[in-house]
Amino acid sequence: MTNGITRVISAEWFKMKRRRSTVIIPLVVTVFAVAVFFGLDLAVRREWLGVPSGFNVAAGSLNVLINVLLLVTVLATCFHISREFALGTIKATLVRPISRTQWFTAKLLSAGAAVGVLFLLVVAVILILAALRFGFTDLMEKDYLVHSAGALGRQLVLTIALTLWSLWVLVAVMSMLSSLINHPGGAIAAGLGLGLVSMVLAMFPALQPYLLSTYFSLAVDQMVVMSKGLPLVTSWGQIAKQTLLGGAVWMVGSVLIGYRIVAKKEITF
Repeated sequence: MTNGITRVISAEWFKMKRRRSTVIIPLVVTVFAVAVFFGLDLAVRREWLGVPSGFNVAAGSLNVLINVLLLVTVLATCFHISREFALGTIKATLVRPISRTQWFTAKLLSAGAAVGVLFLLVVAVILILAALRFGFTDLMEKDYLVHSAGALGRQLVLTIALTLWSLWVLVAVMSMLSSLINHPGGAIAAGLGLGLVSMVLAMFPALQPYLLSTYFSLAVDQMVVMSKGLPLVTSWGQIAKQTLLGGAVWMVGSVLIGYRIVAKKEITF
């Protein structure tokens, strides 16, 4: 089974190396990340958005960029899977001794790896700029230590890890939808529709802990509040637990449903 997954991933990597979008998309997102950083840099230096510190600007930048990364994740995953059905290239893949489960697993892993690399690239750019412009220092209120640099650094790392996990969950959900819908445009519309429904349901506090959209903002919003020295409403442990467990339910459910959809899908040769 592993051999089949490896072969599909290798084929995906070969195709990615030949596409211009493999270079263009990271370049565009990186340029946008730099623009967001310097916009927030100007704001904090004028004390519009809290204290001028590396942690504050890094957290604020990630808070803005997560929305862009969510959109890129939806688009990339939908094209990654639905295009195979739309163009009929999946026929040539399944003719080989590769099961549908192997194919779906490989597509899921390759999409997750691409999204993860893009996210970590953005994080690296933001952290480097924040270190050069401000440095990562203790958060002080006159002579009072609000948060040490070590505490802020640990929570920033946790924020990055939880955000990456949430993006992987979104990849699983969109992979499931893309396996159901044979055209990238339809899959993208379904993903955006799911986001819109989540926004409406988020108005009901009792439903928020169960919504996929909730997990994208929990850690980042908390990091923004912490980096400004404001009181924390929720503990980091609770945020980590909710993001990991809630995301796991969505991921496992999406993967199992995706397997079933692909297994039952009629593909004519």
